[in-house]
Amino acid sequence: MPLPTACPMEFATMPEHFVEDAMELLIFASRIPKALDGVVLEEFMNFIIMFMASPDFIKNPYLRAKMVEVLNCWMPRRSGSSATATLFEGHQLSLEYLVRNLLKLYVDIEFTGSHTQFYDKFNIRHNIAELLEYLWQVPSHRNAWRQRRKGCLSEFLNFLINDSIYLLDESLNKILELKELEAEMSNKVEWERRPVQERQRGPGYSILKKMSIIRIDMKLANEDVSMLAFTSEQITAPFLLPEMVERVASMLNYFLLQLVGPQRKSLSLKDPEKYEFRPKHLLKQIVHVYVHLARGDKNSIFPAAISKDGRSYNDQLFSAAAEVLHRIGEDGRIIQEFVQLGAKAKVAASEAMDTEAILGEIPDEFLDPIQYTLMKDPVILPSSRITVDRPVIQRHLLSDSTDPFNRSHLTVDMDS
Repeated sequence: MPLPTACPMEFATMPEHFVEDAMELLIFASRIPKALDGVVLEEFMNFIIMFMASPDFIKNPYLRAKMVEVLNCWMPRRSGSSATATLFEGHQLSLEYLVRNLLKLYVDIEFTGSHTQFYDKFNIRHNIAELLEYLWQVPSHRNAWRQRRKGCLSEFLNFLINDSIYLLDESLNKILELKELEAEMSNKVEWERRPVQERQRGPGYSILKKMSIIRIDMKLANEDVSMLAFTSEQITAPFLLPEMVERVASMLNYFLLQLVGPQRKSLSLKDPEKYEFRPKHLLKQIVHVYVHLARGDKNSIFPAAISKDGRSYNDQLFSAAAEVLHRIGEDGRIIQEFVQLGAKAKVAASEAMDTEAILGEIPDEFLDPIQYTLMKDPVILPSSRITVDRPVIQRHLLSDSTDPFNRSHLTVDMDS
């Protein structure tokens, strides 16, 4: 980035509200038709791109997130002005740094220091996701995305997976709670067992509250899964890294279980669109991610990763999903490739069982102490001196840069 290594004292002593007021004014003006016509925005664009992902210069993550709101207002589909398109598609600093800085901010926003950080991050990432989806449609920005280093994309992917699992799980659980509440309301005896405060507010309040949560969570979950789908179509390497592939496979298996497993009938709604719940579209996107990764899997590690998932994997889910895909008119080639992947995963599961039978009981010193699985690439942690499997500790470091055994600082390049 074209910024000095150390933050100058003159900049550090500038009141924060100078920047905040400028961002608020830009957001307000951007929402008024033609208010920014004739205004030169290039310098504002330079400022936003440079400081959006620079916590050494602007520490407040919410202020940096405010900059993303400005950029969202300037997206051509929202601004209604073709002039703003040049800020993204013909702006040199934008082409060089915008995708990188958005991905970095997506990761940084995980820890804001606020007591509401867990909920704040979803709103902020929603704005980042909308902007990233728009930039993916711009060929020059898509090329910049492809050229990002694997480490940066792995961190982004890790938090994207975390959010996807949480949001889909929460929304599906809330659907079950809503159906249970509706059943209790129709049964006077069951409704009388509800807390007094809830009954005094009336049944409508509880239903509307759950409906609102479902809509918000499901909308964000759809957004995250969509980002996984279009990213994996052309960038598969980060998904298939040793520290990521099993996590990605477990997520996909879990989604598949929810959508075509035994629970799917209990998730039926009279008007699913009202809740932003589109199970057919969601299933198609999940299957597309499976197929995209299978196509990019040159070392045939993905089927084994799928079958290793003891929580959600079941070979029958692939055939059940294929039946649904046929009914909803999915492309035959996609279905064929998906079924073939399921067959490979089944073979990998059988081979893993045979290997386990041959190995017998594995001595503890050969097992990773975190996941208790056979170590394939053991490394010694520099501080605690504990031996762990490299992919396991690398996966841990994507979310937490400390040694899990003594909480001392640890980075990927420090293990040995």
